[in-house]
Amino acid sequence: MSNIIQRGMKYLCSISFHVIFLHSIIGIGFVHAQFPKLDWGFYHRAEPLLSGHPHDYFHATGELRPYSGIGDFSHHRSALPKTLFHLYSYDDDVTHLIKHPPAILRLQSGIITQDIRANHISSAIEFRIGEINHPSVHEEQAGKIENTQIQNQSGVKDKSLIVQRGLGFSVQKQGMQGTEEDGMLNVMNLYSQKRTNAQSQSDWMPRVGIGNNQPLEALHLGNTFTFHAGGASRIADNLYYDPDEQCDKKIVPGYSSSISMHGGRIVLSNSSLSGIGIVKQHWGDESTLNGIAIDHQIGMSIGKQYPNATLDIMSRTSDRMKNALTIRNSDHSTLMNLTSHGALGIYNATPKERVHIGERLTLHAGGASIIGDNIYFDSIPRALENGQSASLFFSKGTIQLANTAFANADASCSYRLDSLDDKTIRGLVIEPMQGLCGIGTNQPKARLEVLAQFHDTISPAFSIATKANERYFTVTGQGKVGIGIAQPRQSLHVDGNVMIGNEWNDTPECENTGNRLTVAGAIIAKEILVTTDSWADDVFESDYELITLDSLERFIILNKHLPNMPTEAEVKDAGIHLASMNSALLRKIEELTLYVIDLKKDIHAMNKIMETLPVND
Repeated sequence: MSNIIQRGMKYLCSISFHVIFLHSIIGIGFVHAQFPKLDWGFYHRAEPLLSGHPHDYFHATGELRPYSGIGDFSHHRSALPKTLFHLYSYDDDVTHLIKHPPAILRLQSGIITQDIRANHISSAIEFRIGEINHPSVHEEQAGKIENTQIQNQSGVKDKSLIVQRGLGFSVQKQGMQGTEEDGMLNVMNLYSQKRTNAQSQSDWMPRVGIGNNQPLEALHLGNTFTFHAGGASRIADNLYYDPDEQCDKKIVPGYSSSISMHGGRIVLSNSSLSGIGIVKQHWGDESTLNGIAIDHQIGMSIGKQYPNATLDIMSRTSDRMKNALTIRNSDHSTLMNLTSHGALGIYNATPKERVHIGERLTLHAGGASIIGDNIYFDSIPRALENGQSASLFFSKGTIQLANTAFANADASCSYRLDSLDDKTIRGLVIEPMQGLCGIGTNQPKARLEVLAQFHDTISPAFSIATKANERYFTVTGQGKVGIGIAQPRQSLHVDGNVMIGNEWNDTPECENTGNRLTVAGAIIAKEILVTTDSWADDVFESDYELITLDSLERFIILNKHLPNMPTEAEVKDAGIHLASMNSALLRKIEELTLYVIDLKKDIHAMNKIMETLPVND
């Protein structure tokens, strides 16, 4: 700082020039001085001359720094100009009673007129490149700051009405010389706008235009892009706020859109196609919005102003052909589509049901809840495409699992097997009162009731089989039951052994798999037919050897049973075979018959002998 002061004292004549120049500006007088000529400095015209000869100018500067200043630099020795052109004002009043004016650079055009207001002639700050009045090199204007005006026709001949005055910024166009107006581009304009009959300072609003020389908003970019900072903050396209009519208006005919922020709420909306005039961002009632709103307390809404949920979406219409929400992938394939009618499609762009997954799977939630394949409801059930349909049906506690016969696309279809018989359906029904299950009937009377198709000789009414189609249990349409038989011939047809009762005899005879029927108890029957491959008629053959009565007597005394007959222990242990036992009993009867015949012969022979003997009185 001391070096700077020394240089300032050394070149006192330079500082004196600034003081002289200041006096000349405020009208005290004109003082001429001559200073050493340097290559760089500040030039001041001492008095107005008719010619613009360079010798009419005086030159003043320091030796080392070409700094010039206008203001109260003489108050402090350390206060020296610090830039090429320095305006400085100093206030040392400790009583706060006298205030020095601030340092102001004032550009003004003086016009004498009889009107209340002077004609508007622009003043400007220009930024130029090139030597003044050079004979061969063009002087280029790189930029300019000027006060500007916008005029509308007032209806008075040869006179215009100034509606806006402001400040404009222009720069040179790239590739152009920028000589005077040639090549200059207006990039920014600053204006003030007021309401009609403005009374207070708040009735005036600043307007800044970038690429727009007549901005309609706080910030106006290009032709239609605006930024509003009034009661609410808003970024908009083709939209501005008219403070006089206090409504939104379009800048040019067409659509408009905006994002506004106010009181913690964010609203993203647009308007319909129309001309210049008042813009309605809403459609329907006041609770609806053509856009998106984000509330700081509740959540976000799409299509309505005030959300009632974290995400609240309102469609524009209830038309089933219009969409409320669509999600697609990069291949433009529909992943999810929600129509305005409330139909949700998953991997389906045109759902025909409450929920429609893929091409055929549907979920219906109308008078009944239904999960279906190839079926949808349009007051009546219809097929989605040609073919059969199937569904799981829930209604008032009833569960129905059913399918249909072949139907054409969009044709009505029914679960009824026979439309004339309302007790038959194609499927399974579980009624709600007792949980009774019906197959083939919608009015089951048992825990499980199966109603077969009458006289169906092809498809059984009930069947249990293996994957290899080995039938374990079959009930035909005629009511015949087959166990191990695919086509039973009797009311009960069993291929295999049958056991009745829970008692079991462990004897080898009972464990023999050849025993088809095992009964632990008595059997009551009017008739039992037993077939056998042999019978006892060979006793009456002539070569049959009949045991003698003496031999028979000795066998009975020794064995306590008849020959070829089971013992009591054997019967208790293994039981008897009716066929073989009846054959053995018949054999004994036949043998007894032969014994009786022989006894008759012996008695007849003895009677003859008795007739020849004398009678003894």
